[in-house]
Order: sequence, then C-alpha cells, then structure tokens
Amino acid sequence: MAYEHSLIMAPTLKDIAEKAGVSPSTVSRVLSGRPGISEATRVKVLEVARELNYAPDMSAQGLATTQLKNIGLVGYKYRTRWAGSMAPADILGADAAAQKHGYHIITTYVDSEQMKSITSLPMVDERRVDGLVAIGPGISTRLILHLHSRGVPIVLMDNFIAEAPIDRVLCENHEGAYAATRHLLAVRSHKRTAFISGPISWTSSRERYEGYAQAVTEAGLEPLRIEMPNTIYETGYQAMRELLREHPDVTAVMAVNDATAIGAIKAAREAGYRVPEDIAFVGFDDVDWASLHDPPLTTVRVPRFEMGYQAVERLIERLERGDVPPITIRLACELVIRRSCGANR
Repeated sequence: MAYEHSLIMAPTLKDIAEKAGVSPSTVSRVLSGRPGISEATRVKVLEVARELNYAPDMSAQGLATTQLKNIGLVGYKYRTRWAGSMAPADILGADAAAQKHGYHIITTYVDSEQMKSITSLPMVDERRVDGLVAIGPGISTRLILHLHSRGVPIVLMDNFIAEAPIDRVLCENHEGAYAATRHLLAVRSHKRTAFISGPISWTSSRERYEGYAQAVTEAGLEPLRIEMPNTIYETGYQAMRELLREHPDVTAVMAVNDATAIGAIKAAREAGYRVPEDIAFVGFDDVDWASLHDPPLTTVRVPRFEMGYQAVERLIERLERGDVPPITIRLACELVIRRSCGANR
C-alpha cells in the first residue's frame, strides 16, 4: 500500500502581512500588542492570524511569560576584510553577564546600506529577543530611535544619541586621548601633530579628538584633524596619505583607533617616513594585534569585556525592574606604552 504524505508549512508574519495587505513590521506590532496601529488594521491582522492558525515561533515558557530570556547584540558591519564593531571581548563580557542571570545571547550585524532602508530587525519583529544592546557608533540614530519608539528595551555601548533618554555604556574617551597625547608630546618635542578622526558625529571620535585637542593646546600647539567616513584600516591609510600631502612636516599622529593607526603607519612608510623616528603614532582600543605590529603600537586600552558585561547587566535590570531612569556608565581606560610613540617601552 502506498502512503501519501503532505508537509504543511507553518504560516509566518510575511504570510499574514501579504493576506492582510500590511507590512510584516505592522503584523509584529499588532501581535505583540504595541501601540501606534489603527483599530481597523489591528482587527484585520488578528482575523487573518486566526484564519491562518498562526502561532508565534517561541517556547511555551516565552508564550506564557512574554520573557524569552534572549538578548540581542547588534553590531555595525564594515564592508572590509576587518571585523565589524563587535570585538570578541564585547561578546564574552555580554555572555558572562547573560549567563549569570539565565539569559542567552543572539548576535547580528547591520551595515550602512541596510540601515538606509530598515527601521527594525528580524530578531525584534519575530519576537526572538527581550531587548537589545547596540554596539558601536555606526548603529544609526534612525534605527535606534525607531526601535526605542516601539518600546524595545535598548542599551547603547560605545554610542550616544541626544534625541532620546537611553541607557549607555561608554569608556573615558576624552581622558584616554588626553593622556595618550600628553605622553606622545612628552617623549620628544613636536611642532606639528595631527588627529585622524572618524565622523565627528560619532561620540567616540568627537570625545577622543577633544582630548587630543586639549593636550596639544596646553602644549602651545595648534590642533589638526583629518576626518574619515569611518574608522577602518583602509580609511586610516587614505587619511595619512592626505595628511602628508598637505602637511609633510607632521611628526606625531594620534589615531581614533588602532585600525586607522596601523593603516596610517603603512602610508607613512610608503611615503619614505620612518616610524617612530620621523613620525610617532598612538592608537586607541588595544586590539589583539596592536602588540604584534612592527613597531608595537602605543595605544589606549578600552575595557571591552567589562563594557559588554555592564551593558547586559543594565539591560537585564531594565527588563526585570521595569521603568527605571536611564543612566550613563563610563569605564576608565589605560595607556599602554610601546615603541610606535618613540618610547623605549
């Protein structure tokens, strides 16, 4: 006897959206009970969901308690061979805090092209996470504000927006850059220094430039900033080429991060400059490969594990305590002296 089997696929948010004539994000908002939807649309979506026998793809515990015990980490994805904005230490710190409280971590990345069109994230629309930690200044204000307006609990890490009261975890960017620049100027006398910056709208770029500018101004020098569209190896390389064309007498460079510093060092060497004999360099972050570079890179160590840990701790506090006032957490940085600045250690 031959048996005939049929596979019936479970309906999705997209199926409901197509039949109801609305967007998947609208369906998600209706099914999650969020505001901002007209009564007629809400009724239509619920009727279609019942008609299709739709059941959200989540555990029975999640259905009963609306708590999934999942936290989303969102990083900025650069279109380069270098990694995105989430460092391994960010994820390890976030995971340590999540495990402590019985939560799980889900990661995703968005790039600049995606953020031109999206106003949400699949992990949010499909109700797979309880809240989000957005990592890095590359995550657009537009995306953050839209998610915040929907009531999605968010903590920002290495990012700041003035348009909404949102929890944030930052490092002491100003103080770290100030200390690094003062050290750079103390190693030897410099008459022309420069700061290679990311977009000045990014909090980390702006605060690090301000720390550099304060130090060089106190030394009686004029600040000089070269602004890049982002903060990767390739843009550091191009920025240094531009800097040397316009200011070939520069002898000291503070870079907004280690990737741009190492790109800038390559450009300087190709132009015939010795590092650190002709031009001294300082970076920021202390990524794993900073100590392996030739010469080893003087930099400012950012406590990324602790930042990831504190961001998730704060998000869980918000999830479990409800409407708590937003706070800003700032963690101290550490100057790490190596040979790229001209020091012997």
